[in-house]
Amino acid sequence: MDIYEDLLCGDCKNFDPPFKQFLNTTHDGRPITDFIEVYFHPYILPIHINAFTMTQLTPYIWDLNHDGEVNAAFNEWAFEHQLEFKGPEGMAMSQYDVIDKTCHDTADRFGYTEAECLDVLRNGTYEQEIHKVQKYGTWYRVYTTPGVFLNGVMIEDIPETADAWTRFINRYLR
Repeated sequence: MDIYEDLLCGDCKNFDPPFKQFLNTTHDGRPITDFIEVYFHPYILPIHINAFTMTQLTPYIWDLNHDGEVNAAFNEWAFEHQLEFKGPEGMAMSQYDVIDKTCHDTADRFGYTEAECLDVLRNGTYEQEIHKVQKYGTWYRVYTTPGVFLNGVMIEDIPETADAWTRFINRYLR
């Protein structure tokens, strides 16, 4: 299963908790994650002008920690702070303001210092990585977020609760 999320997307923020609750369920006494593999991909909607800068931390955090839970914690942080980056305050920010705020607010939470974060974002270390992921999502025909694909097929009617996810996936596990 491939999940495409935009850190500044309100629908992604709403999607995340029930989906993660579903990922902690079981099927036939075994963790559901024994039956499905889930890959989260960043995908930036053009309307979210500050998401590109923030999203560059996603591969950086992975390279530092190789721990999906740390990346998930960063996504949750971004979801909690969406309005600071996309509301009126966020719309008035320059890219440099976004870099400074993101690095200041996330320093020492996800495996890097403020100085290391500033270096990565100011130097554009992961810009090409994000461009590649964006192209991959476009090739896959992601047009909105969250974009959810099961075995390469987009799920049009995304389940909204953990129970609905369980019912949806159980059809494929019989």
